[in-house]
Amino acid sequence: MKLQESTNAARKFCLCSSEAIKLITTQEGYFPDFGHHQDHEMGGVWMHPIKLFDGFWLRFRDHGADHPDTWVAADTCRVAPWGLEQSGGGYGSTLGSTPVRIVRTLLAPEEAHGVIVTYRLQNPEKARTVSLEFLARTDLHPVWYSDTAGWQDGEDHGEWLEDAGVFLAKDEKNEWYASLGASRRPDRTAIGQQFGPEITEGRGVSVSLFYDSLSLPADGELELRFFLAGSFESKEDCLAQHARLSGSEDFLASKQARYDALAARCRLTGIDPRTAEICEWIRVHSDWLTVDAGRFGRGLTAGAPEYLWWFGCDSCYAVQGLLATGEAQLARDTLLLLLRYSEQCNGDGRIAHEIVTSGICANPGNTQETAHFLTAIWLYCEWTGDFSILNEAFPYLEKSVNWLRKQDDDGDLFPSGYGIMEIPGLNSELIDTAVYACTAYDAFSKMCRRLGRADQAKEYADLSARVREAVNTELWDERAGLYCDAYTSLPEVESKLSQILGKSSGEEGERLRRYAHELIEEKRALGERESGWLLNRNWVICLPMEMGLAPEEKAQRALKTMDSPQVVGPFGAYLDALSHNRMMTISTGALAVSQARYGHPDRALDLLRRMFSTFGMAGPGNLSEMSPDYGCFVQAWTVYAAFVPIVRYFFGIQPDANEGRLVIAPCPPAGWENAALENVPVLGASVSVRFEKKEEGLLCTVEGNLQAPVVFRIPAGVRAAVNGEELPVSGADRDIPAPSLPARLTLLR
Repeated sequence: MKLQESTNAARKFCLCSSEAIKLITTQEGYFPDFGHHQDHEMGGVWMHPIKLFDGFWLRFRDHGADHPDTWVAADTCRVAPWGLEQSGGGYGSTLGSTPVRIVRTLLAPEEAHGVIVTYRLQNPEKARTVSLEFLARTDLHPVWYSDTAGWQDGEDHGEWLEDAGVFLAKDEKNEWYASLGASRRPDRTAIGQQFGPEITEGRGVSVSLFYDSLSLPADGELELRFFLAGSFESKEDCLAQHARLSGSEDFLASKQARYDALAARCRLTGIDPRTAEICEWIRVHSDWLTVDAGRFGRGLTAGAPEYLWWFGCDSCYAVQGLLATGEAQLARDTLLLLLRYSEQCNGDGRIAHEIVTSGICANPGNTQETAHFLTAIWLYCEWTGDFSILNEAFPYLEKSVNWLRKQDDDGDLFPSGYGIMEIPGLNSELIDTAVYACTAYDAFSKMCRRLGRADQAKEYADLSARVREAVNTELWDERAGLYCDAYTSLPEVESKLSQILGKSSGEEGERLRRYAHELIEEKRALGERESGWLLNRNWVICLPMEMGLAPEEKAQRALKTMDSPQVVGPFGAYLDALSHNRMMTISTGALAVSQARYGHPDRALDLLRRMFSTFGMAGPGNLSEMSPDYGCFVQAWTVYAAFVPIVRYFFGIQPDANEGRLVIAPCPPAGWENAALENVPVLGASVSVRFEKKEEGLLCTVEGNLQAPVVFRIPAGVRAAVNGEELPVSGADRDIPAPSLPARLTLLR
């Protein structure tokens, strides 16, 4: 994997991450105050559920140069999976008339809770003397929303422990600690309220480590390392973390080995190099966004820098990408964490929307999340064959389906409440909730059958079938050839019209209001009777296709309509097809999954390429939540957007643990005729799928150590051969068992 490099991209952010530590800095190496959830506080060094440091800065002086002391800023930032390398200096730089160049490397080891900051002072000329000041400022305080549970932020107080050569700070109201030490003892220290090039908010304390006279050899370099550690448990733990961090372990080699192992799983080859590289970076993002908050739990968080905690909606999408990329343990941990906290904060079956890393529920959950969570749990079972998760999850999931059914307060099969879009006022009976309710009931039916509950299995299978029929009749707009946003009534729409239209103004606002009023007039004859409304044309109208609920004719018509500039913009699918003002990786991904599922891999790949074109715009190595370059600069559900179309549909890897088999249903896009996907963990084993363009057609070879049988799924009307034996053409899709691995399917011309 290439290092991602950027120059002169001020104020764009980078992440240096371990499961315990999240360090957020700018590309020039500074730590400006910023933040939406916590004003001024979302950057710096976090060890969730607390923040440790606002930041750290280096002041430099070359005694032989005609230039005053200077706070070092990088002019080049290189991002690697394992950390950051930022450098600046040399003639003509902010360091002035000195040839010295300073390289700062940031590494957050997995084995210790802290960060290693390494400075290499490179001198290409004669020997010289320099002085340095390393300044760090603590800001020990809790994650957002923790104050609602009584977590109070106190003043930080610090001391220099002379015997240990370590600075130790403590929050006066809590057992929260931060420490700082160096590979070389400073000549002197200062503790107080001094600031460097940035004045940050908070109740922290500053410490400066001074090096008054350092010799730089001619044509040589000098290295200094600083160790920042912390604990939200005890002073002893903080000092133990510091001791390990400053020891002799080769943390860089360990970190590189971690990413080498990640790269070896689910490895894409034989496609254009840029797409393969971006896919690898997206998998790195999943690792970056994993938070282990000790006793508060481990799971995939939503996005950096604003959402480094746990979400129901985001996880239900992201878990699908984790499974497709072989991260089953992380998927399991995330699902069970959501289950545990939902039970604690709700208890009635509802799945929480937002849980901060201090274990506090900030939002009890939208209706759609409960339905989606049931579906995600069953998908985990199907992908891994690990049905033991049901032993822990089933009692609460039984409450979940009951809670979901109670939200259908008028008996029309559609639960009410907010869905994915979270638009104020749009809490009617929504398409996303209806679709995921259908799949939730189906998933719960299969869980019941697995656990020997035949009566419940039949009840929920029947209910799922009825909801599916309702989605395809009541929520289908025949004239538009699209599924509707909501099932609601004229009085409800009129009462919430201003909220539904949002803050649109000017020409766009007038166009939206005109459309809404035309729609209202069309519906006026229905009186108060509920019907399907195609309101904003939000991206979620693709979900009947994403989940395979749409019959073929309706799916093909809707997907053709959605493959247009009305729905798809330069960087992916619009959040809504009326306003055309925002695109996100989730909207793009869901439409790509929908297109791929119904046999349009070229359309799906086009969507992915639009999304991938934003790679690096929000900073080196990053692919942002909002396309092209805003919102969170890394986002968890992007792994769903990229890998579910590729793994499940392009390469056709569709595990079915409930039936004890692996289905292979390949449908690659043009240009992928010699692609391969290697070492995909599935059903407790590993498989690889390779395509090869042959004169007689496309050869698909499946290899691996899988014990479960492999079945090739061949579409209706397609000529095919299995292990060289041609099969008769069928008018329907069919599953053909493969005798053993390696197995070969040829899709004949």
